[in-house]
Amino acid sequence: MKVGDLVKYAPFPHEELHNSGVIGLVASEPYVAHCSGEMHLIDIIWTTNRGTAYPAGCVCQEYVDELETVSESR
Repeated sequence: MKVGDLVKYAPFPHEELHNSGVIGLVASEPYVAHCSGEMHLIDIIWTTNRGTAYPAGCVCQEYVDELETVSESR
């Protein structure tokens, strides 16, 4: 995944979110944060609200392994 790609949640472990049609824009390259151990994170800007803490348009940290690419940027 790279900056500008469109992504959605993978069916596992987020079946409901995967089927909801929510799409996000990749806003960073993958990175490893201290709190994530060895897991790679990526910053995503979601098109719809992800709860009160994450309204549409804000940047959210997500695990790369829990996302799938919908459309790649050029």
